[in-house]
Amino acid sequence: MINPVGSMGVSTNNTYASSTEALRNAEFKSFLQEAEKKAAKNHEHIVNGENFNEEDKKLKEACKGFETMFLQMMYRSMRATVPESPLFGKSNAMSIFEEMRDNELMKQMAESGGLGLADIIYKQLAPSVHEKAELMKNK
Repeated sequence: MINPVGSMGVSTNNTYASSTEALRNAEFKSFLQEAEKKAAKNHEHIVNGENFNEEDKKLKEACKGFETMFLQMMYRSMRATVPESPLFGKSNAMSIFEEMRDNELMKQMAESGGLGLADIIYKQLAPSVHEKAELMKNK
C-alpha cells in the first residue's frame, strides 16, 4: 500500500522555495559558526593583536574595514556570475536578504583573518603611522 505524503510526517504545505531557503539558512548558519570558531582561535593575525596606541588601533580597524569591503565587492561580483532561475524568479526582498547575509558573512570572514589582506596593508602602513605618532609625541 502506498501512503500519501502527508501521512509520512512530511508537511504538504512546504514549497520548493521555502525548503530551498531553509537549506540556504542552514548552510549559512554552519558557515558562520565555522568562521566564528576560526575567529576565536585565530590570534596570530597582526590586526587581531595588541594595540600600541590609539593610532595603531585606528589603523588596524581601517585595515580590517578595507579587507571587509574588498571581500564584499568580490563576493558580490561572484554572485553576479551565477545565473538566476527563470522558473521561480527572485523577489526584491530575497535580493535584500541575500545581500545583507553576504555582507555579514564577509565581515565575519575578515574578522577571522580573511585573505590576510588586512595584515599586508597593516605591515605596509604601520611604520609611517608609528613614525608620525612619535613625531606628534615629541612636539
